[in-house]
Amino acid sequence: MKIKRIELCNFGSYSGDNRFHFETDNPEERVVVIGGKNGSGKTTLFTAVQVCLYGNFAFGYKSAGKRYLDEIYHLINNQVKMEEGASSHIEIAFQHVDNTDLFDYRIRRSWAWPRSEIRETVSVWRNGIPLPEDECLNFQSYLLHLIPPDMLKLYFFDGEKIADYFLSDKEVNIRDSLMVLSGNDTFDLLYDQVRRVVKISGNAQDDIAHKYLTAQAAAEEARRQAAGLEREIESCREAIEEAEAEVNRHAEKYADHGGITMEEWAGLQNQLKAEEEKRERLNGQRKEAATDSLPFAMLAELVAKVPPQLQAEKDYQMYCALKSTLEERQFTEVLAEAVRSMGSGRAEEDARLLLERISGYLLDRRWEGFEPLFSLSRDEEEQLQSVFRRVKAFDPSVFKRSQKDIHASLERSREIRARLQNTSVENFEGYAQNLSALEEKLKINRLKKEHIQELLDLKREELAQKEDKLRALKKAFEKQLKVQSVSAVSGRVLLLLEELQGTLYAKLIRRVEEDLNKKFRELIRKEDFFSHIHIDDRFTVHILRNEQIQTADLLSLLRAGGLAAAAGALGETAMEALKDRYAFTSAADLRKALAGEAETQIQLPVELSKDRLSSGEKQIFVMSLYWAMMNQSSNELPFIIDTPFARIDAEHRENITEYFFKKLTGQLIILSTDEELSNRHLEAMGKQVSHMYMLEYGRDKRTHIYENQYFEV
Repeated sequence: MKIKRIELCNFGSYSGDNRFHFETDNPEERVVVIGGKNGSGKTTLFTAVQVCLYGNFAFGYKSAGKRYLDEIYHLINNQVKMEEGASSHIEIAFQHVDNTDLFDYRIRRSWAWPRSEIRETVSVWRNGIPLPEDECLNFQSYLLHLIPPDMLKLYFFDGEKIADYFLSDKEVNIRDSLMVLSGNDTFDLLYDQVRRVVKISGNAQDDIAHKYLTAQAAAEEARRQAAGLEREIESCREAIEEAEAEVNRHAEKYADHGGITMEEWAGLQNQLKAEEEKRERLNGQRKEAATDSLPFAMLAELVAKVPPQLQAEKDYQMYCALKSTLEERQFTEVLAEAVRSMGSGRAEEDARLLLERISGYLLDRRWEGFEPLFSLSRDEEEQLQSVFRRVKAFDPSVFKRSQKDIHASLERSREIRARLQNTSVENFEGYAQNLSALEEKLKINRLKKEHIQELLDLKREELAQKEDKLRALKKAFEKQLKVQSVSAVSGRVLLLLEELQGTLYAKLIRRVEEDLNKKFRELIRKEDFFSHIHIDDRFTVHILRNEQIQTADLLSLLRAGGLAAAAGALGETAMEALKDRYAFTSAADLRKALAGEAETQIQLPVELSKDRLSSGEKQIFVMSLYWAMMNQSSNELPFIIDTPFARIDAEHRENITEYFFKKLTGQLIILSTDEELSNRHLEAMGKQVSHMYMLEYGRDKRTHIYENQYFEV
């Protein structure tokens, strides 16, 4: 399918007749670029193409009823709604190959609103010949077969919404999309029909086929419930993170507005009091030094004379005491008795002579005229000596140091007072109440997560039991099918289809997985961003990166939350790798194996959560997945891409131009702003570009179309 022309009349901002021509004789010229700033009419054109081809299905409505027509009425140009006999239409001319025959089609969807009641008319021409009304209806079904309604968003690619379409809670069903794209949806229809036959055949309540199908449905329901609980846990985890962030934001906001807690306010007051006490202590020390030591330090020369004077007085006292002893009569009598005992005949005279000689030797006559100045007692002298020691040890620089410490303390006090002035505890009560509410919300989310995790663990156990039962019933079912009957034949076909289904899915998954890995590596700029992308048999996509995990961290994780916590943190693939390595059946078994592990690190394929990817990384992942899925399409259909580089940084745009736009097969219509596709990107696509248009929204409130023009060209 290749679009040749688009015509819009009084639709949205396209007032009057407006045409885009895309014809080209060169098959390599498959790219059309339509540029325009925001609000110029690109999205209106994007919507118009979908509406023209698919009518009510473009909005997800099953019929062209009132809700659909209300949507259309809002899209009609406002300037013509009040004109008598006015109308609006969209027309698309395209070529399509059907069974090797080339057909030219033209489809027009027009609207009129007599008496404000809007009516729609659909007209189709094939090779210039108008089709009858019944064939027009068949043609609409034909278009829906080419691109089923569920696939519209894959071919009409909105760069700002496609990531949400794939990754939101209502994400596109990758399995069903691949079945349609690869042309294998008929296989699913056949399987469902055979399954229905088996289910209704036979009336016995205990028929093994019914039991098998019932067990199969029960197992599928358990899987669905487990998946739902896993999504709930992830939602709780996000809610917990958001609540924690909200608590932090609340505290930061309170602090930014000068708010502090009572404990912080009391702490500042205590710091201020401590600084005041410190200055009081320093001033007391200075006063004490000034009173006790400074006067003596100022009279250092006089003070230096005091110790010699004291020593002289001590010597004088010794002199006086000795002289007094020598002059005592008893001492003279002792000398006389000693002389007499030695046989002296002149004892008194010899004793007097001996006393004079002793006195002359022991007594220093220089003390005869000495006059004491202080005459201190022993205690008084000790006190005075203490003063001398303090004066000697006195360091005058102590006043400078203490003054410096006082200035520093004053500065700290000023800082503390300034902080107290700039902060407030007036709103603390409100802050504390809000904080308590937020923390309560956080607590509830944590308890909710724990509760759901317990339910999930129980559901997984239930699922394992149901799968065991299903396997046993399947064997019994195969055994019962020895009897030839409609039910038995249908049963054999059902089992055969299941085998074929598994083989088909495996091949399809491997092809998509291979293309996805290749394209993601081409588009992402980070070389070591991922190791491998795996698609499991449930068509769930896992982005894996080989990481070295500390065994100690893994043990802590297992102790805290068991196997469920480990699976939540590492992913199912990593858990399978651990099972292959340690063959455990419980968390206790795995802890025991890890405790005996000689290696401190284990390399595991850890799953990267797609929710943790940046907006640009999500976009690149989705574009890679989109590419891999579209590669399975058996039809060559046009792609219309609006805002192609939404959420994509400049560095990745080169890769996307080279490995995405240039490699897509079939016609490609790109609607871009001036901030996305540049002259450099157009040059990169080179000869593939067939037409360029520029859209401008004028002062006359209508979109103007300029052919062969672009922002930088």
